[in-house]
Amino acid sequence: MSDIFDTSSINTNSDQSKKSTRSVSFRLDSKVIDEMQKEANQNEISLNVLVNQTLKKYTEWGRYENKIGMMPVPKLMLSSLIDRAIEIATKNGLLTDTTLDLYRDQIIKEAATTAYSLMKDAVLFMKKDYNLWTVLSVLQEYMKVSGINSDHQIGTGRKHIFVIQHELGENWSLFTKELLTQIFESLAQVRAEFRITPNTTTAEVIL
Repeated sequence: MSDIFDTSSINTNSDQSKKSTRSVSFRLDSKVIDEMQKEANQNEISLNVLVNQTLKKYTEWGRYENKIGMMPVPKLMLSSLIDRAIEIATKNGLLTDTTLDLYRDQIIKEAATTAYSLMKDAVLFMKKDYNLWTVLSVLQEYMKVSGINSDHQIGTGRKHIFVIQHELGENWSLFTKELLTQIFESLAQVRAEFRITPNTTTAEVIL
C-alpha cells in the first residue's frame, strides 16, 4: 500500500525515489520542545520523527494555505453543509419525495464542479504543473490536513484502486465520487468504477 496518489509507483528510476537526510540544529523555545515531546510520547514516536512530520506538513501544505486562500474547515461543518441545504429546502416546501434525490444530485454535482474548477489555480501555484497526478497530489495533501484517511493500491493490468475514508456521511461519499469522476474523465479520459458506503469512497480505474 502507498499514499493515495503517490506517483513514485509509476517512476521506473528507483534512485529518484530515495530520500536523503542531513542534520541541522535549531534553537527553540523550551515550552515548544516540551509540548512536542509530550505529543511524540503520546503517539509513541521519537521527537525527531514528529518534528520531521510537522515540517513536511508545512512544506507540502501549510506554506501555501494562505496564499491560495484556503482555510481549515471542521469536518463536522463539511458533513453538514449538503444535509442542511436539503433540510432547509424541504422545510420551505421546495422539495417533495419525488424531487429530493434529484435536488441532492444537483447540489452534489455543482459542488464537485466548483471544487474541481477552483483546484486548478491551487495546483498550478503549488506544483507548477497541471495534470492528473499533480491534481491528485494536491487533493491528497488537502485530505491529510483535513484528517481524512486515504490509500492507493496498484493491482494487475494497470488497475489503480483509490480509497478515501472520510467518515462524513453518504452525501460526502457522493461528492467525492463526483469529484473523482470529473478529475479522471477530464485529465485522463477514463471512467472509474466506484463503490461507496456512508463513510468511504472507493474508485477503481485503469491508468
